[in-house]
Amino acid sequence: MNDDRHDGRSSLEGGRITTDLDGLIGDFSRLKVVVLGDALLDGYLEGVTTGVCREAPVPVVTVRQQAYAPGGAGNTASNVAGLGGQVVLLSAIGTDREGDRLCEALEECGVSTNYVIRSKERQTVAKYRVRADAEMLVRLDQGTGDPLDAGTEHALVANLLDVFSTCDAVIISDYGYGIVTPRVIKVLETLQARARRILVVDSRRDLTAFRHAGVTAVKPNYAEAIQLLEGLDAAPAANRVETIADRGHHILELTRAQSVIVTMDRDGAMVFERGRPVHRTFGYPARQARAAGAGDTFVSALALALAAGATARAAAELASAAAAIVVEKEGTVACSVRALRGSG
Repeated sequence: MNDDRHDGRSSLEGGRITTDLDGLIGDFSRLKVVVLGDALLDGYLEGVTTGVCREAPVPVVTVRQQAYAPGGAGNTASNVAGLGGQVVLLSAIGTDREGDRLCEALEECGVSTNYVIRSKERQTVAKYRVRADAEMLVRLDQGTGDPLDAGTEHALVANLLDVFSTCDAVIISDYGYGIVTPRVIKVLETLQARARRILVVDSRRDLTAFRHAGVTAVKPNYAEAIQLLEGLDAAPAANRVETIADRGHHILELTRAQSVIVTMDRDGAMVFERGRPVHRTFGYPARQARAAGAGDTFVSALALALAAGATARAAAELASAAAAIVVEKEGTVACSVRALRGSG
């Protein structure tokens, strides 16, 4: 239920949360959020360059440290937990070593793996980043990207049916690795028609696939918004705000969402709602190498704020503040309540 007590008009001062949104954050602990989508493993191999390889003109990296973190829907769930919400992660991964590492990383972040399906039919999606001397040299990706097999899809749907009635919000974290199938979307449509929940969709695929699901908000980034607006060339960075401001309301019609929040990293975010002028939040500069997972943080804070009663504008302000915190950190990390309140 949205009301003007959280309209976001004075939500941030000097990059810090003020009293109106601080009270909103305090409500997060009573909320149960279902995160449905592609849980990934983010791996970081840190080392130093020790010369040039004899076989090819590439650097030799001596690995000194390895670290693993939940990525994709796993990172979204970790952020919900870090922000104080109760979270249920619905996904499917492999029975491989990467799957073991992902489950361990999720548990360390306070995310239960009770509803994460381990399937012999899938290889866990993993993204290994090799960094030397504080610079990323290459990213190595592996894992299954095909749609779920019938048995695993049936189990995922059963899990969704089991948890939907007790949740306050659902986040779709669709990275395009086959978890969010047409059948899963159809089941979600049916559930939403019976008892609508806050539904926030973050999908790298076609956002119009969710247009009959009673979507509260969609969160495309700039490139995804341009892709949705077919035939529109991507504008130079200096013109992104103007480009989206002129066309963002068309995304409302295409997706049938109540609100559209287009994120543009250092250019902030644009909030579109029917019958209201566009609203812009402001971002904070960060090196691109530090952008991993910022979108997951944004959508987590956005969904929690909407479920707690914030307007789309206030929710976007809070989400922008949360994303600004994680882009200042290395690797894939979650935002905490303490950091969001400005004491961390």
